[in-house]
Amino acid sequence: MQLWFFIALGCAFFAAGCDVISKKMMLDNDEWITGGVMLTLASIMLSPMFLYIDFGEITSEGVWLVALTLPLELLGYYLFLTSIKRSALSLTLPLLSFTPALTIVSASSLLDETIGSMGLVGVLLVTVGAYILNVDPSNFSVMGPVRAVVSDSGARRMLMVAVIWSITSALGKRGVIIFGALQFGYLITALIGIIFLVVGFLRVRLMYAPWVLDGRIAVTFVIAAIVMSFQEVTHFLAVSMAPVAYMISVKRVSMVIGVIFGWRFFGEANILNRLAGALIMLAGVSLLSGLHE
Repeated sequence: MQLWFFIALGCAFFAAGCDVISKKMMLDNDEWITGGVMLTLASIMLSPMFLYIDFGEITSEGVWLVALTLPLELLGYYLFLTSIKRSALSLTLPLLSFTPALTIVSASSLLDETIGSMGLVGVLLVTVGAYILNVDPSNFSVMGPVRAVVSDSGARRMLMVAVIWSITSALGKRGVIIFGALQFGYLITALIGIIFLVVGFLRVRLMYAPWVLDGRIAVTFVIAAIVMSFQEVTHFLAVSMAPVAYMISVKRVSMVIGVIFGWRFFGEANILNRLAGALIMLAGVSLLSGLHE
């Protein structure tokens, strides 16, 4: 296996770690504060590497790309945090399996990356996995999964995240080409972190949101920032080395880890059928990734 695969697999573990820590932090703090502190601290931790790398020339194409990507990333990250805050990790995270399938379309449109005919099989497996994911074994019905997605606000938000991230994944690859992998990753991470932090503190100031910071939470924020730093670096490094849909497919291994974390740390129920659905979705994701070899 090639180096990019192991980097993407590492990214999956870091992403799952970020997910569970974020959910835990939002038990005490607002999602804007949680996201803002994590991303800003991560940006500060990553800043020393710019002693050794160069941003290069800032072009009009680069400015327009950031202007287009940043609002989408802000919306996607906000919806993501509110989704895992409101609903079970084992229900919401596996829905991100739709991202690789959607990324095939966005990457084809924006980057001219194409797939073969087996893509249909991969999409079918992802769909079947999503069906099983939402089946309530105590009250099975054909329309059960549809009602679960329609009725659960966290699931609806995560489906929107899947669509948004399928677009920003392709845009991110373009950003890597223009700026460089670490440069673009740092730029987007820092900008999102600053905006989240400003909005979060405004919400606290206006008493729309809580702000809790004791020794335990401060240490957790630092740990979260370290994990976030590794996730961002591995994400953009891997996407610079492989087709977008391929890399995102491997990264979605995080959904299976997230389902297990949801059961282990938050006592989430129906873990067996949700894990079965996640694994089937992952099989489809694996097929989609293999199409780019």
